[in-house]
Amino acid sequence: MPRSLELYHFLGLLPEMLERGRPLIPTRVYKLPGGNEVLKEFYLAELKESTPSTPLINIRSLGQDRLEKLLQEHLEKLGCPVEFKTTMTDFSQLEDHVEAQIVKSGIDQDITETVKCKWMIGADGAKGSIRKQLGLQFSGETRGVEQRFVSGDLEVKNLSDEYWHVWGDPMTILVSLRATETPGTFHLIMGGEIDHEKAVSDREELAKAVKAGTHREDLEIGEPTWLYETTPNIRMTEKFSKGRVFLVGDACHAHPFFGAQGSNSGVQDAFNLAWKLALVEKGLAGPSLLSSYTAERVPVIAEVLKRTTSIHDKTQFMRNDGSGLAAWGRDGPLKMLGINYRWSSIVLDERNPYMENCPQDPYGVEAGDMVRAGDRAPDAPGLVPIEGGETSLFKIFGPTRHAVLLFAGRDSAEEVVRVLGKIKEYPADAVRSVVIYPRGALPEVIDDADMVVFDSEQHAFVDYCCSDDDLTVVIVRPDGVVGASRYFRAVFSALSM
Repeated sequence: MPRSLELYHFLGLLPEMLERGRPLIPTRVYKLPGGNEVLKEFYLAELKESTPSTPLINIRSLGQDRLEKLLQEHLEKLGCPVEFKTTMTDFSQLEDHVEAQIVKSGIDQDITETVKCKWMIGADGAKGSIRKQLGLQFSGETRGVEQRFVSGDLEVKNLSDEYWHVWGDPMTILVSLRATETPGTFHLIMGGEIDHEKAVSDREELAKAVKAGTHREDLEIGEPTWLYETTPNIRMTEKFSKGRVFLVGDACHAHPFFGAQGSNSGVQDAFNLAWKLALVEKGLAGPSLLSSYTAERVPVIAEVLKRTTSIHDKTQFMRNDGSGLAAWGRDGPLKMLGINYRWSSIVLDERNPYMENCPQDPYGVEAGDMVRAGDRAPDAPGLVPIEGGETSLFKIFGPTRHAVLLFAGRDSAEEVVRVLGKIKEYPADAVRSVVIYPRGALPEVIDDADMVVFDSEQHAFVDYCCSDDDLTVVIVRPDGVVGASRYFRAVFSALSM
């Protein structure tokens, strides 16, 4: 989803993400019987032109296994290889650390080790053991067996890989084959009146079920790369941490896979937690900052579950006559650009304060035009550094530092100097100060700013709703979310001011 692409940009992964993935392809629904005549062709999400504030606006397709491979490669470049064939059997929390017992599978014998760490993050999936050992309830529901699906990647011949192909409906047999990034390989979703267990365990039964659903005897079904049977689970924990152990992704919330929000949500869990944990570990913030992880993410995930469940329910009403196809829609809020934390205790909005009695809007459906504290920070190209060249806000933001944006109006020179003086009291490796002047301004010489730029195209001043005359301070967190003035005192609580 576009919001996840932005986070990969901040991590330096975007070029390879774009290279290995592919744009969203059109979906074709076919008439039955026959299975060849197109009933309807459409895109799951409208393809849009990028804007200055949202340069990554369209969905990108990349298989989760390929994404994991990319992440592993980058971790290795940073000196942090992923250890496979390793199982955690138990862990215990002590006052100042966690001890985990792990078993590594060796060629001749298994090796048991004890790992001591200050913090532990459980990303071991919905069936993992860490949540269970923490004693956290996984509340929700598991749908009936009639709503089971078979999912996986497999080779298919005699089928165009320029489309996402759909036949049938859940009342009979639903077959969805989406062309992946690997030519000739398709991602399969299949449900309805089939023998799910046989389809997973027997390749001939799988091929038979696919052909029965598509009415296409000419399709050649090859070996699956991976294949599994799934029953929709709609569950989450009340909190995402306990003591020194945190949960991210499916370990603390399970979704129906319709909606493509699950793994995207897990990535955003991790991004929300990581910068906070880094500040605490560096001694720049107290451990109380970590409680904001649950406070910010739980309302978002609760909304995710509502939306993915609604989409899943709509799939049950799709019919072979083309009705009910709205279930395939992945536009609007599902792109996740409106996700926000306006209610959070560590953000402060002096221009448009959050009212406690207002209903939370975690997906920003009723967001309005003004960027508020807790919202995604928009991009702004056309920024010209005082020494020349060109940059953008997305090139300035990064996962290791807060960006303090001082929108310097024409009558704010003294205030700019005063604020920069306060910023200097914070560690240079944790904060980056950027003075932004409106187009045509004559700036004072400023030595204390890390960067001084001109907003040559006025995107920054307009999108952040700033005056050309007065000073506005906007603080952007390492996860690309807007804080506000006086926000530092709530975050860098370990520093004396």
